Amino acid sequence: MKKLLLVGVAVAALAGCQSDSTVKGVQNYTQCTFPDAPTTEAPAWICDVMPDDLAIGARGYAKKSAAGQNVMRRIAMNDARVALASEFETNVSNMFQQALTGTSLTSSEAASEDVMEAFRDVTKSVTNRTLANSRVIVSQVSPTGGLYVLIGMDKPAYESNLDKVVDAANSEDSELRKQFNNQKTESVLTSVLESMKTK
Repeated sequence: MKKLLLVGVAVAALAGCQSDSTVKGVQNYTQCTFPDAPTTEAPAWICDVMPDDLAIGARGYAKKSAAGQNVMRRIAMNDARVALASEFETNVSNMFQQALTGTSLTSSEAASEDVMEAFRDVTKSVTNRTLANSRVIVSQVSPTGGLYVLIGMDKPAYESNLDKVVDAANSEDSELRKQFNNQKTESVLTSVLESMKTK
């Protein structure tokens, strides 16, 4: 009976640890060291191994500063958000390019480049205005006193931001729409954009 109780407690304890999977789940993937302290082992996320439950994430860094932890935290968060925005833009542009491949909109290389450039502009504009619901997942001070932060978005936040880009690109007054002057190409564009939506 005691063994059964002990096993039950162990299972309950392990089940309780599941909620920490965001950070702990990635710690065992690879040997990682701090970039600013190469002889010291670091958590895997510092080497860009992202937790499984994040749709997208980025690491930021701030050197040790006499200005204090708050300033360092803001610098590291800004660094991470810039990297996150860049990765988001790349992901969305790649999705658009994949959705666009094989449609009548890509019949000429020049037209395809114009469409992609217009879509990148829309994506950049939306990303610059807001990349909503990204949050600090974890932070870590390095042995040299630098501060690392991991910023990320879960799948619902990522999909919400993706839908904002698609809605902006699909709006009547978007730069992307202004590229097309006939109904056939506009309907193909609408179809491509709608295929990217998550809802």
